[in-house]
Amino acid sequence: MRKTRDAAAKRTGEAAKPKSGTERPGSWHLARTETERQLSEFEFRLERLAQAYYRWKAAGLAAVCDVPLTGDDVAVLNVVRMGDEPKRLSEIGQLLNRVDVPNLQYATRKLVKAGLIETEGSSSRKETRYRATGTGHSVTEAYAALRAATLPPMLEALEGWAEKSASAGSHLELVSSLYTQAAQVAITRRHQP
Repeated sequence: MRKTRDAAAKRTGEAAKPKSGTERPGSWHLARTETERQLSEFEFRLERLAQAYYRWKAAGLAAVCDVPLTGDDVAVLNVVRMGDEPKRLSEIGQLLNRVDVPNLQYATRKLVKAGLIETEGSSSRKETRYRATGTGHSVTEAYAALRAATLPPMLEALEGWAEKSASAGSHLELVSSLYTQAAQVAITRRHQP
């Protein structure tokens, strides 16, 4: 760690500073105040939750289907299947709160190639709609059954799960809107001195 700090100091022309007594192991470079520390801890937990969730989705689908898909691919498949209504790529992006259109296009192409979803409608990319195939329907039903047999019993064993989940869900929706607002502010400040 000291070698890294010394190398960074050498590159910037600053003298290497010894670690201060106030810095804690595992402390964040993003945290200069107590609020920033709490935010960093929240974000770290959120990142770990997201990674565990996407790992679960990929493992769950792999248990019922031989097609290697990522957690992101499974999210797209489940959203396409949601409500059993065909959806445009823009609708899939909105439902998943994603703006990375090239990655969504890649996921839909991958799912089409795997025979889990199909296109319908216009040849125009904007008007193309995606829907689950018969195979996609069967796979998502098997995934739902595995999920029902696996996660609910674990969650029900946690005391106060339902109340805590409802409260956390509302809080996460609020925080999500704050991140959206912060992203808009960041965009307006891009490349400003």
